[in-house]
Amino acid sequence: MNDSSVAIVIPARFHSTRFPGKPLAVVNGKPLIEWVYRRAREVSGVDRVVVATDHKDIADAIGGFGGDVIMTSGNHATGTDRVAEVARGLKHSFVFNLQGDEPVFPVSLLEEMIRELAGSDADIVTASHAIEGAAEMNDTNVVKVVTDRSGNALYFSRAAIPCGHAPGGDGLAGFRHIGIYGFKRASLLRFADAQRTPLEEAENLEQLRALENSMTIRVIQTEYLALGVDVPGDLKNVEKALASV
Repeated sequence: MNDSSVAIVIPARFHSTRFPGKPLAVVNGKPLIEWVYRRAREVSGVDRVVVATDHKDIADAIGGFGGDVIMTSGNHATGTDRVAEVARGLKHSFVFNLQGDEPVFPVSLLEEMIRELAGSDADIVTASHAIEGAAEMNDTNVVKVVTDRSGNALYFSRAAIPCGHAPGGDGLAGFRHIGIYGFKRASLLRFADAQRTPLEEAENLEQLRALENSMTIRVIQTEYLALGVDVPGDLKNVEKALASV
């Protein structure tokens, strides 16, 4: 196994509750998943980019533009489980789980995350963005993260943490979690094999399973504010962003 080898796996499922067929939604003439794939190919230091899906139409779309795709089980509860299935058949030391609905992520952020994961003893690396407003801080759809002084995650929550956060004031800063993950391969497989944990179920946040199993999650701060597609109405914002990239 090459100690520096990196794979990016993009999980893509067809049957999204809020947006069925989302990976195949056409954005500026191409399927959404193709934009994400091509963006991932721009990341330096990556040996393989592959889409993991359980749907033939998505696999056909990836094959149609010459992309790399692996078919997976249709029974996975999360994207991470789908990525882990693929990782079991890979030989790469580091495996990144890249969301298939965010085609404008900064390449430099992934490159920084790769360097951090390769150069530290962390099991997992992810990212966060400073929260600027009380509305975002109190939004339970926004996942917050707090870290120790070394940048390791202490906790993730849908609640407003830390409670002393005061945007623009003297309170502690709040940070929004950005759902891009890099795993050491062995850590990913350990995570996927672990049972769901009480805090994970309470918050409905799978990353808490890692913390409850004493795994280290390093959190990189970035100015990138995630721009993804959750519902069809989000496509217009992504089209505008892609036009300016």
